[in-house]
Amino acid sequence: MSIALRDALASLTVPELKDLVSHLPGAETAGRKDQIIERIVVCMLGSGLKAVWSSLDETQQAAVAEAVDHPIGEYSEHRFRAKYQRVPSFQVAGAKSHGYSGSKRSGLGLFIHYAHDERCHFIPADLRDRLKALVPQPTPLRLESSETPADKKGLTVRLTEREACQEVVVMLRTIEQARIQISEKTALPSTAALRFLTGKLAGGDFYPWGEEKKNKWDQEIGPIKAFAWPMLLQAGGLAIRSRGQLALSPAGVKALSTPPAEVLRGLWRKWLKTTLFDEFSRIEAIKGQNSKGRVMTAVAPRRAAIEEALRACPVGRWVAFDEFSRFMLASDLVFAVTHDAWKLYVCELRYGSLGYAGSDGWNILQERYISAALFEYAATLGMVDVAYVDPAGARDDYSDMWGTDEMTFLSRYDGMSGFRLTALGAYVLGRDAAYWPVAIPSNVALSVLPSLQVNVLRGTLGTEETLLLENWAEPVQAGSWRLDREKALSAIEKGHDIAELRSFLESRDDNLLPESIESFIRQCERNGKALRMVGNAVLVECRDNETAEVISGHRETGSLCTRAGPTTLVVRTDQLDKFRERVRLLGFGMAS
Repeated sequence: MSIALRDALASLTVPELKDLVSHLPGAETAGRKDQIIERIVVCMLGSGLKAVWSSLDETQQAAVAEAVDHPIGEYSEHRFRAKYQRVPSFQVAGAKSHGYSGSKRSGLGLFIHYAHDERCHFIPADLRDRLKALVPQPTPLRLESSETPADKKGLTVRLTEREACQEVVVMLRTIEQARIQISEKTALPSTAALRFLTGKLAGGDFYPWGEEKKNKWDQEIGPIKAFAWPMLLQAGGLAIRSRGQLALSPAGVKALSTPPAEVLRGLWRKWLKTTLFDEFSRIEAIKGQNSKGRVMTAVAPRRAAIEEALRACPVGRWVAFDEFSRFMLASDLVFAVTHDAWKLYVCELRYGSLGYAGSDGWNILQERYISAALFEYAATLGMVDVAYVDPAGARDDYSDMWGTDEMTFLSRYDGMSGFRLTALGAYVLGRDAAYWPVAIPSNVALSVLPSLQVNVLRGTLGTEETLLLENWAEPVQAGSWRLDREKALSAIEKGHDIAELRSFLESRDDNLLPESIESFIRQCERNGKALRMVGNAVLVECRDNETAEVISGHRETGSLCTRAGPTTLVVRTDQLDKFRERVRLLGFGMAS
């Protein structure tokens, strides 16, 4: 900011200037306005600056240091409070101002001024140039992290990296093969589709859902991952809406043969820019989001701020959600959720509007948005592991708001306690140029027998190890499994790589794998993709053999169908409209 000290002082009243000049060594407070300004300028831009600086307390000096270090010399209270957990005093406690009322201005006002037009606090440019040689660099901003998540009652820790790599393939295959109902207008999946997709998730959804409510007014957490996947795949251009159902796009078909990590990275990058969906709309307790006029802000700047903060997170260390929020504020990675908080409300617009003081704070709007983006989308994509509890009673910062008396949570994401950036997340964010799947840590020793049986010799299988074995083997008894050809073929169909099984067994058995095991793996690998679904088709029954012969043999229609019997033709779904049109040209009609 290019405002000079003299100009900043000129905007103050004489009583305000007298407050400030009293903090200068040996300066008189009497005189005309221009004389007082001159005394302050001479001192602050001259030899008296060091003495005035030394008279500030530690917090005030930190505020000046932060502003001097800022690119345009700006001081931000929310940034300072988030970093230091306190704010400097601009008034002298208990001292009366030279004016008619109010407290006396502290010496900090000599350094940090207020620009009414820009609505911000700043250090004048010429004073800032002098301070750069005097003021030490501010304390570096730290993002606190730990080896383990904070211990809480009922805490669940969900490792998402391997799940995401499996699930993205499973979801693509599911959309390719099943009828996933979707709204043409909103792009949202139906309840039936969400239930179906939940059953396809590697470890289930984050919270169980679908159980009957005890009371009709009880809040339901509902799906998170199952909801996120169809939205991500649509936003990423891998799935398209067709007659109320999801279908794979050409890009989606190509993604089936692309390494999962690359697909996930592409989905995140597309999600950052999509306008398909606003994550905040999933916080259903806050109503009015679709009111007339511009209510909600653009989503891209919000996501960009979160992504920048994620880039600062250490890989493999847990960050508490509240600490991440604090870090965003302290880093000035702030964003707005709404243009007009008065149009947002809880229960009833007149009394429950978020425009009332305290109802539209960072904790109510921005933190709820951040938790939705991280929990529902970053975690689903395997970018962050998550630690969470039941949202009911997890946060009570909304309890003073009108209309929230019977609510047990404001957002289904209120239970998010912390997260950990994964190696996959670092790759998706572009911090790492390549991605190598993390090996499963284990203290388990296995015995792999020629009979296809796998026995645990010592240790206990972890959750991920058990899930991996369940893809390829059937449990025989406690600590004993048998590799199963049908399960293995099913796993390969869903997108799992049997090389993962080989690596798992080899790393936990000191002996070479028996030839029968090697043969089992080779055959499953070869036969698991022996057939391939290339699309959906319909059977068309002709009235007689002659009609079928004419249509299948004609140059206009022969390439669009295949004979499947004397009077039966097979037509691919994506060619059906064209086939119907060409058949009419031959003089035939096709009834549904």
